Formats: sequence, C-alpha cells, structure tokens
Amino acid sequence: MSRAVEQQQAEYIGLLRSMFDFLLTSGMDVKSIRRIVDCAFAETGAQIPRRKRQRDLGLAIAGRVLDTWHRDRRYTDKNAEPKAIPLFGRAPSVEALVRSENLRSEGPQFARRLKSLGFLIRSGRNRYKPAARIAVVAGLNPLIQEYAARSSATLLGTIRHNVSKPARARKLIERFAEVPDLPLDCEAAFRKFSHEQGWAMLKTVNDWLESRRTRKKSSGGKRTVRAGMHLYAYVDPMQSPLTSVRGGLAN
Repeated sequence: MSRAVEQQQAEYIGLLRSMFDFLLTSGMDVKSIRRIVDCAFAETGAQIPRRKRQRDLGLAIAGRVLDTWHRDRRYTDKNAEPKAIPLFGRAPSVEALVRSENLRSEGPQFARRLKSLGFLIRSGRNRYKPAARIAVVAGLNPLIQEYAARSSATLLGTIRHNVSKPARARKLIERFAEVPDLPLDCEAAFRKFSHEQGWAMLKTVNDWLESRRTRKKSSGGKRTVRAGMHLYAYVDPMQSPLTSVRGGLAN
C-alpha cells in the first residue's frame, strides 16, 4: 500500500472515529450507531426521491431570533437595547419572533426551547430578554447534537460542490490558514485574535444576508436557498508526522 493511500485511510479513520466518539458521548449506544450507519449506506447512491428541505429548528434559527431581537426597532428601546417581552402571544413576543422565521406552527414550542436552554433571562413578570446576542450553548444537549450533524454535513457538501465544478467555475469559499508550530505561549493570543476577527467578518456577512432575505409575505413564489458562512478556529496539540507544509493559506 502506497504512502498516499495510507495517509488517506488514516484521515478517514480519524474522521469516522471523531464522529463515533461524538455519538457515544451524546449518549447513543453502539447498536443505534450501527443502525444509522446501515441506513446511510443503504441510501448512499440509491435512487431515492429528493427529500423536502427539513425545517431548521436548531442553533441557526436560535441565532437568527436573537439577532432580530437586537436589530428590529419593534423589539428595541430608545437606546437600541432589546426590550423585555412576553414569551407567547402577538408581536412583540418571543413566539412572534420565531414565527417571523416562517415557523408559524412551531412558534410556541421553539420559544419554550429557547427558555429551557438558557437563551432567555427573566426580566419582570412574565417577560424575558435575550441572555446574549449570539446563541451560545453550554454542555452537550440535543441542540448541539443537531448542530454538529448539520455543520459536518454542510462542510462536506461544500467540498463536494467545489470538487465537482469545472476548474474555472466560481466556487463556494472553503479555505483555511494554519501553521504546525505556533508557540504554546501564543495560544491564548490566537484564541482572542481569531475570535475578534472572525466575529467582525461574520457580522458583516450576516448583515449582507439579512438585508437580502425574502420574507414569506412578499416572496411572490420566489425560489430560495439556504446560504451562509461557517467559521471556526482550532488548536491541535498533536502534530501529525505527515505534515510537510510549514504554514500559509490553503484551499
């Protein structure tokens, strides 16, 4: 077996091991994981009808609800701070914010979910404010499990899209910047720097996307797609012996 094939197999083993470790940590047993793998194999390459787009009831919509709460004038005070609003009922309410994301029937259910996950803090009698502008979840729970699965599938979908396009075709951005030998005493500075720069970029992208969204009432039957950008930083203390590039930007 060639060195290139060995390296490829090692990378895929690492990918699958990470996925299985995550599923086991999430509380899933081996039998259930095997059943999921068998189902995935059965569907891979099979001629099955294209599935309808599933409703997003996870971290992405939680983030959009919180962001709208901070930018929509109906939900902010004279200082541009989020108002305290009821959980349920007509606008302004958390339920109405959820319904504005074209999720009418799931409004009350998802409003309760935001509260139970700590995204909302009580502010007066039967009124709530957002705990933060961004949706940050502590601990492993169903929302994080959904997020991990969706994010992994989205990343692989982007890579598959790019490699299937002709060389001159416009592709989706999928890049990374990495060095294998950052001094350990620079790790904290890297975490701070990457967080600040990443947040600034994502805010710009989010503003651009929000300004171009097609709202259901005015869509006129216009076709839409799910679009966004996913950014993450990483620090890996284990250096791979197969690493031969000292650093730089790559695609």
